[in-house]
Amino acid sequence: MLKPSSIAARRGWRVCMSTFCESARGGPQSRPVAPGSAAVAILCLVLVHAAARAAAADPEGFRRLASGVLTVIAPDRATDNALVRADLLEVTEGQADLQWTPKVAAANTTFVERARGREYPRDIWCLEFAFKPPRMLDVDVPEADLRMQRKRIWYLLYRVKNVGGHRMVMGKGEQGDVDSALRETESFEKPVRFLPHFVLESLESVEDGEGLASYRGYLDRLVPSAMNAIRLREDPKRRLLDSTEMSASDMAPGEERWGVAIWEDVDPRIDFFSIYVRGLTNAIRWRQKPGTVIKPDDLPGSHIEETLESLRLDFWRPGDARVEGDREMSVGFAGMFERMTLGGRLIAAVGWPGYSKSQPVAGLDALGLGWADLLGPEGGGGAASLKPLEVVLRAAADLKPPADPIVALRQLVGDLGVVAVEELAAAAAGPVDAAQEQKRRAALQAIGLTPEAVAKKPLESLATVVRMLEEKPDVDARRAAAAEAFGTAARRIEWLNDAVAKARALATLRTIDADRAAIGGSDALAAIDALRPAFEGLDAAEVKRIAEDLSTKTEESGARREKLLALEDEARAKAVTALILSGLFGARGPDLYAAAVAVHEGIDHAWVFRYENGFGAL
Repeated sequence: MLKPSSIAARRGWRVCMSTFCESARGGPQSRPVAPGSAAVAILCLVLVHAAARAAAADPEGFRRLASGVLTVIAPDRATDNALVRADLLEVTEGQADLQWTPKVAAANTTFVERARGREYPRDIWCLEFAFKPPRMLDVDVPEADLRMQRKRIWYLLYRVKNVGGHRMVMGKGEQGDVDSALRETESFEKPVRFLPHFVLESLESVEDGEGLASYRGYLDRLVPSAMNAIRLREDPKRRLLDSTEMSASDMAPGEERWGVAIWEDVDPRIDFFSIYVRGLTNAIRWRQKPGTVIKPDDLPGSHIEETLESLRLDFWRPGDARVEGDREMSVGFAGMFERMTLGGRLIAAVGWPGYSKSQPVAGLDALGLGWADLLGPEGGGGAASLKPLEVVLRAAADLKPPADPIVALRQLVGDLGVVAVEELAAAAAGPVDAAQEQKRRAALQAIGLTPEAVAKKPLESLATVVRMLEEKPDVDARRAAAAEAFGTAARRIEWLNDAVAKARALATLRTIDADRAAIGGSDALAAIDALRPAFEGLDAAEVKRIAEDLSTKTEESGARREKLLALEDEARAKAVTALILSGLFGARGPDLYAAAVAVHEGIDHAWVFRYENGFGAL
């Protein structure tokens, strides 16, 4: 039986020959022969024959993907991967006491100086990577008790291809001699082994109390029961490999393989995420571990950490935990999450007075506080700092007659905020059932309080409880401790803290004279652009004015003001910039803002070197 491709080729041959012969002899209609018609017919024959050969060369039955469905990422050909320059830290740092300046030789000939800027040439290979956007699928997954559980998995269909590598070699000078000062790039082919390592990560904060960003990470899992379901959906005829099968053997030059990365139990509330793929290349970097000091007797390499280059892919998905769907997710771009997050915070802050019927900036003035008094500790982990709320509660408790703390709090957080404070005080001091009374009394006694003491000094006592909650290591521990002290009213803590953060942002916007109407009239992506003119147009005089006008209500803010005024203009401008961003967005504001404005829409992937740390990777 003839294959469809053969039938098509023969049919095309007959049509072209018929057309050519009919034209050559005049045909039934006595059509004239157009100039070059013979050449056209011959070209037609060549094209049909080429198409038939191409069709026969393709694997029979494989699904043909439409243009644009598969995103192909070219290998990283950066020359600095093939020739890395770095210091021998064991010498330049660990043997720094041996540094000296010779009198009859060049300075760079000493032992320490020769250890600087050493060259490390390497043969670098990098696979071509292509992928379809991630999708979701419901499958049965075996559990530890040998029962099957229906789960929603996320998966990424991808293709890798061995396209060779490159190395740096010495070039030739004008006379044809090898010149070590000249470098040329040379390609090579070799079998390589792909050891896939996929991590799906998100910094998106998806619930109250997590702050501006909260890290979530998921490793690629082996789910054999899902592989057949994915294959049937994507391409029943194509063999798809999991990460173990993919790494079982070397890939020959020119060989390509299709694989699947799978993730389980991904938080369905995530809208923005990145997938990091490691193992596509052998490009490497190393650095001294942060905070370490190399001593002369330390073992070589004991203070060095290494990392392979990873490919970062950015995505976003509209939806929530209730409406997920199984459609493909969308390719995002670098900085999209940061822009959406920061822009959304700005818009929420600008609209807060109208929503809460409050006057946040006037409320801070009534309490004698400035925006810099409400900054949390530097760094920022997985939970929003409660220190700003503690400062507000203590300032309200310290007000002297005729000033009324309730009036000041109403200005700051509105009627809803006052109700929240009163509900917390009642939960900590009022009547409760026996079980909650036992938990509450134990929680309060641990910090030197009793329900009776809370009733006498409610604001001061609430500030003490908030400080205890601030010291908890994460959101879950904080919520558990808050529930012991306040019962069901504990949710008011996070609401109040968010209201104080919005007040701080509004006061910061006033300090830099930002156009709040323009920010409020923007969408989340454009709000950052509406902020930038006021923020990035500060001159040296304005920077100094901001530093001088900082409140000194708290010990931290007073020390901060003195430190800023002691700096030179350039250093002061950088420090004030970071301070303003912290006032607008919190402790992680400076880092997220830098990511939001450093790139442009359209950059949907990047080759990166990441070193693991306690909060994702750098």
